[in-house]
Amino acid sequence: MRWVLGVRYSSVAAAGPAENTPADRLTVDASRQIPRRPAGLRLRRGVVYGAGLRLDLLTPPAAGRHPLVVYVPGGGFVVAPRAMARRERGFIAAAGYAVASVAYRTTRQHATYADGLGDIQSAVGHLIGHADEYGIDPNRVGVWGESAGGYLASLTGLSDPRIRAVVDQFGASDLSHAADGFDRRMHAALANPRHPIHRYGATGANPIHLVRPGAPAFLLLHGDDDRIIPPAQTLALHQALCATGADSTRYLLAGAGHGRLARSRRQARQWTSVQVMTIIKDFLDDHLQS
Repeated sequence: MRWVLGVRYSSVAAAGPAENTPADRLTVDASRQIPRRPAGLRLRRGVVYGAGLRLDLLTPPAAGRHPLVVYVPGGGFVVAPRAMARRERGFIAAAGYAVASVAYRTTRQHATYADGLGDIQSAVGHLIGHADEYGIDPNRVGVWGESAGGYLASLTGLSDPRIRAVVDQFGASDLSHAADGFDRRMHAALANPRHPIHRYGATGANPIHLVRPGAPAFLLLHGDDDRIIPPAQTLALHQALCATGADSTRYLLAGAGHGRLARSRRQARQWTSVQVMTIIKDFLDDHLQS
């Protein structure tokens, strides 16, 4: 079935894994929403960081060096709109962070995950290289992404020693199982070699296979009614991280869908709630403000 933007959704939700415990599940009060445009932030739009590649940088009004959070937009490996999540990025920037939203190459440029990963790492290098100009602390860097961006954020965090913290919202960790629990049409779609997952070569680079001792801290969030990426994907990554002794926290949001691609406005509003965004801010504070 299809709902918006040509994205394919499963007609059924994936059954929750037996390993989920009540401590994992979060009931969200979506009535309190973060501001749409926090006041006082500085926006540098369209900063060139590579050939044909740009980023947007939000910085807080206070002077000084701020921790850097690199936001990786989702888009199914087909698009990477750096304007995504302006509201959420503004909330984090207002809390004292330099927040960069990075456009990276996708299947539209005939790229693969290796190109996208390289682009994100190049963006980190550019920002660190201009730390004085942008007011960035180069020793306090995190990455944050949603969906395809969550997958790439996890890959980046697990392969780049400059990264201290990763926020992965409903990203895949093992794309060979990305349709588990979904309907037959989703299985058929994901088995098609022309699917963007395969065109991007993403099944050949799964974050779960890069988990190692000494990994950065992770915060994983997923909706239990996500019809695009099953919640088992973030659970498997969380369990693998914990098995190595890594610092990993995961929340399963009751009734939430796939971010702004959720099946209803009520589901989507969970992701812009003060409650959920404060969890993200507090995690970043714990790992990047010290």
